[in-house]
Amino acid sequence: MWDDLRCFVSSVETGSFTETARQLNLSVATVSRRLEKLESALGLRLLNRRITGVELTAEGKIIYGNLAGPAEKFFQVERIAATLRDGVNLEPVVISSTEPIISEILGPRLANFLTSNAELRLTLSVSTANVSLSKREADIAIRLNRPEHDNLMIKRLPSFKQGLYASDAYLNGRDPSTLNFQNENFLGMDNSFGAIPEAEWFSKYGLAHQVVLKSSSVRTLCTATLGGCGISMVPKFIAERLGLIEIPSPPVPMRTPYMVFHRDLRKVKRIVLARNWIVECFEQTLGKY
Repeated sequence: MWDDLRCFVSSVETGSFTETARQLNLSVATVSRRLEKLESALGLRLLNRRITGVELTAEGKIIYGNLAGPAEKFFQVERIAATLRDGVNLEPVVISSTEPIISEILGPRLANFLTSNAELRLTLSVSTANVSLSKREADIAIRLNRPEHDNLMIKRLPSFKQGLYASDAYLNGRDPSTLNFQNENFLGMDNSFGAIPEAEWFSKYGLAHQVVLKSSSVRTLCTATLGGCGISMVPKFIAERLGLIEIPSPPVPMRTPYMVFHRDLRKVKRIVLARNWIVECFEQTLGKY
C-alpha cells in the first residue's frame, strides 16, 4: 500500500496525475491504476477526476490530513477508512433520476427515511441526462437504460407498466374501447431522452403525426391529460393515482430502471443506506401494479 499512498499524496499535492507520474517516474496509467487500487482496498472514493486535474472528496480530505507528519501515520489509514465507511454525515448522498421516479417513487417515502436516518443528508437531482458518476456529478443514478461501464455497479429495479390514458373530460361520454386512434390527439415524451420505446410505439402504429403535445415531463403530460388535451402514454402507477381512464390498445412498452453507483462507493455506509431505501421504495410502489 506504501507505493499507492505515495501516488495519492503526490496527486493531491500536484493536483495532477501527469505531474505525479513525472515526479515518481511512472506512467500516467500506472498512477491511475495505483489510485484505483488504493480506493478499492479502502472501500472509499478519495479523489474526483476532473478534466482540469483531481480534487479530494470529503473522505479523501480526512485520509490526506492523517498522512501528514510521522511515517507511522501511514499505518492508521485502514482504521481511518473503516471509520469513514461507517459514517453517514460527511456530505449529502446525491441521487440523480427522472422527475417521476424522484417525485412519485422516492418523494412519498422521504419523511420516514430521513426520520430513521437523522444524520443522513440527501440531494435529489432531476435530470434527463446521464450524469457522470466517475466525476461525482451524482453518487447514485437511476436510469431507464442499462449503462455499460467497468467501474459501475448496476442493480436492476422492478419494471413498471405503462398504458394509454385519458380523462373523462377528453372522452366526453365516449366508450374507450371504440376509439379510432387515427382521429384522436396524443401526448408524448419529447426527444430529451433520445430514441425511447414510447416514441417508437407511436411510429410503429402510425400515430406519430397524431402527437399534438410533447414534453420531457411526465407530470406535465399527466396534467394535460387531466385537462382533456388528449391521450397520453404514462406509467400505470401514476395514471391510476390520478383517476385517469385506461384506453384499450396494442401492448405498450414496459420500462425497466437500473440503479447505478461507482464501485468505489459500494461499502460506504451512507451510500448503502440510500441504495437499500431506493430498492424498498420501488418494491413498495410498484408491487401492486
